[in-house]
Order: sequence, then C-alpha cells, then structure tokens
Amino acid sequence: MFPTKFPLNDGGSIPSICLGTSGPKESLKELVRIAVNDYGYRGIDTARKYDNEEFIGEALQSILKEGKVKREELFVITKIHNDEKGKGEIEGKLRDSLKKLQLDYVDLLLIHWPIGATIEETKKIVQTPLYQTWAEFEDCRNKGLCKHIGVSNFGVQLLLDMFSYSKIRPAVNQIELHPYLTQEDLVRFCQEQGIVVQAYSPIASMGTIDWRPFKGNLLEDEVLKELAEKYKKTPAQIALNWGIKRNYVITPKTEKKERLGENMAAGSFVMEEADYEKIFKLNKNIRCFDLKFLDNCLNIPIFS
Repeated sequence: MFPTKFPLNDGGSIPSICLGTSGPKESLKELVRIAVNDYGYRGIDTARKYDNEEFIGEALQSILKEGKVKREELFVITKIHNDEKGKGEIEGKLRDSLKKLQLDYVDLLLIHWPIGATIEETKKIVQTPLYQTWAEFEDCRNKGLCKHIGVSNFGVQLLLDMFSYSKIRPAVNQIELHPYLTQEDLVRFCQEQGIVVQAYSPIASMGTIDWRPFKGNLLEDEVLKELAEKYKKTPAQIALNWGIKRNYVITPKTEKKERLGENMAAGSFVMEEADYEKIFKLNKNIRCFDLKFLDNCLNIPIFS
C-alpha cells in the first residue's frame, strides 16, 4: 500500500521499515536472523553506543552464508556517538564497527548526537566543531567505508549551518517521532530539502529505560485503540502506519519475535484521511529521550 523504499538524495534508497536494535543483546542474533529471513526486513539500525554490533555481525554472516539474501539487498545503519568525534577518530571508529559487523561497508553512517563529549567530574563539554566531524564523514564515504552519510537529532538551525560547509548534504536525519511528538515543522523542512526523515521510537517506547520523563503508554491511547478496533489491527500498527503515511522511515524495535511480523505489516493498509488527522491531534510534544534528563550528559537541553 505504501512505498517499501524511499529514494536518497545522493542515489540509492532506504527501506521504509528498518529494524531497531537498541536494547537487550541476549536474543538479538536470532531476532535479526528471523527478521530478515522470515519477515523480509532489509534495514538494520544499530549504533556503536548500543554495544551490539558484534552480535549483529554474527547474525548477518549467518544470513549471508545461507544464501537467501545478498549483501546488496541489506541496508545496515550505524552511528558514531557524541563522545567519539575527535579529529581523526571517525575513520578508526568506523573501521572498528565494520570489523564487529563483519562488513566491508555500512550503507548509512550517522552522527548520533550533535554535541561533544561530556566530562561529569569537571562539568565540561569537549566539543569538536561539526564541520570537522562532517568532513571526516565525507572522507569515509569517499573511501567507500559507507555508502551514505547523515545525522541524528539535528534541528533546523544545525542543518542550515551544515548546508554552508558540507560538500555532501546529509541523506538522512534520524529523529524521535511518534503521535505524541509529531515535529511537523522539522519533518517538512527536511523533506523539502531532500533529506529523508527516519523515526526512532515510533511507538513512543524506549524499552526498559526508567529515567525518561514520559511515563505514559501511547499504545493505551483511546484514539489508537479505537482505530485498531476499526481496522482490525494493533495500536502499534496504527501508529506505525501513520508514520509511513507521513513519508518517513520507521524504525520499530521489539524483543518479541511475534511482533516482527506485525510491525513489518504496518504499511499494508490505508486508513481514512480523517483518521490520520485524529492521530495528528494527539501531539503533546512529549519526548521519550532527552539529554536534559541524563546526568552523564550534564543535563544538556539539546532540544531547547
């Protein structure tokens, strides 16, 4: 019903549904294998900070050895975190990730956060200028270590600044998006500028994280439950379907194998326009993930 891929501004495309992998690592290898082989996932989203690239690498090698899926059919994403952006470090960190992933290249490399390292003891922020970081990302792309480069958690002001110095514009901006955080202006700006938006936490869930300011449950929202009943779907599928309708990539994660199929089928139906509008009206500007609530990030109000 909806596109299975979105075109990227530098050629190629990204799957409209990618598998999020942050969370417990114990069952991740089997989960990735089942997602790809049994449910048709082709996008796998990870990050150095998740500390799970080695597990994903083992899963990918198992999948590729089976021969049902070729490397070029997969779209592997990783991110380099805020405390790993010192001058000259990017290539080394990426090569380390590639070794763990057992790959020659990743399809997409993202700047995880637009801030530098934070030192709790001295309450200091060690910030590498983003233009330096981005130049190293461009260099990694030119060397073939990644096919596309992008950013995560970037707002309009940072993107505008990036346009002034980048030789290669970001292909993707990965941000938190769900019915309680619609970010309509940012999504519209990115899409007008040819940047694909990728949503993390698309059902407003951060798993077992207990420090997040938002303690509610989007999937218990009466509007989503009513629509789930109307279309004979789950509340999660309703929320994910709304995201795909907005023409951005969704990155649901789950620890339950039975949920893989449900999430993958989120784009297989179309709701009435009035029902999509009902979901838009749920916006509360609530974030599940905000550095200002993290002491080890000096409580930086990055989204202010």
